Amino acid sequence: MRLSVALAFAIAAAAVVVAAPGAARAYPQFQFSTDNERCGNCHLAPMGGGLLNDFGRGESADTISGRGDGAFLHGAWEPPGWLLLGADLRGVLGGKQLDGQDPELLAFPMQADLYARVNAGPVSLAITAGLRGAARERAAGPTPTEYVVSREHYVMYQRQDDAPYVRLGRFYPVFGVRTQDHTAYPRRHLGFYLLEEPYALGGGVVRATWEAHASAFVGNPVPFTGAGPRARGATAYYERRLAGNTRALAGQARFAMTDEDRRYTAGAVGKQWLAGPKLMLLGELDLQLQSFTAAGGGADARLQMVGHASVTRMMLPGWMIGAALQRWAPDLTLRGSTRNAFEVNVQAFPWAHVELHLLLRAEATGGDTFAPNLLSLLQLHYYL
Repeated sequence: MRLSVALAFAIAAAAVVVAAPGAARAYPQFQFSTDNERCGNCHLAPMGGGLLNDFGRGESADTISGRGDGAFLHGAWEPPGWLLLGADLRGVLGGKQLDGQDPELLAFPMQADLYARVNAGPVSLAITAGLRGAARERAAGPTPTEYVVSREHYVMYQRQDDAPYVRLGRFYPVFGVRTQDHTAYPRRHLGFYLLEEPYALGGGVVRATWEAHASAFVGNPVPFTGAGPRARGATAYYERRLAGNTRALAGQARFAMTDEDRRYTAGAVGKQWLAGPKLMLLGELDLQLQSFTAAGGGADARLQMVGHASVTRMMLPGWMIGAALQRWAPDLTLRGSTRNAFEVNVQAFPWAHVELHLLLRAEATGGDTFAPNLLSLLQLHYYL
């Protein structure tokens, strides 16, 4: 019976892979709140996100959901030690109300990603593949390459968990709170939105009380497998964990350039776990100078700001309830250009491999808080 259920889930996963991909990232709320000082304790990638290791799969069942078998295929089959497999599948029901427009019902597959990682000693090859979906415009023509995409594929060298690592390929450089929500302002407005992964050479060190990462990147050279401005540049991120690994402060910087503009970004990230009330606090603030080079040789520039702050009540196993405030100012000298959002998140983990996520968001543009845009999404997330 156990095998038949697992095979049924696998068949369902293969069927749903015709869906649109989201972006699988880490859940930063689990850092500190699950007694894990760093995301790499549970994930194979040193900065979190993507495939879980054996410990992370155990945590997903015992600590987060409280029941079930977190192993691949629910423990029905164990791949050989050199091969790791997984999948992330998300479907969405919801609605949105834009100012001056009729309400719109939403129902679509959000994510269908398959993961594979092959290990050969200290060298590993990681691949994420799924369907491109309709979140970004496709070029004309129904060819398979217009639908199938590999958002991440890279080779990494690391002798052991606490040793320095280096990786080369397509991936997001380490930056920001690294939330799984691709619509969060730090991701949406700073070059970490859907299908904007560049090709990069990166490296770093992750230790118990600190971590440091740096990457140099270039834009995706194949336009139909990506989206957004294909920038080239570099990032740096340093995080220090304090107060017995219940608090973290980080500084970060990013430079990105295209043929049209240059972006210089500097910011800070803060994390605080309050064990008594079981509250996880996350915050990020970034300032960005965007300069445009005019055709006549002149230049124009504007100062931008991204802010994100959230508080989550951790009721593990089983529940997370949180609220977040976000602000995006594309030009600090123009008050009417800002976006402000307030959202509520309710996440349930009824058993291993399954998550239900209700997101409610009100977003005001141009400072108009009396006629906000409204969004509600109910996501069903299943991972192998």
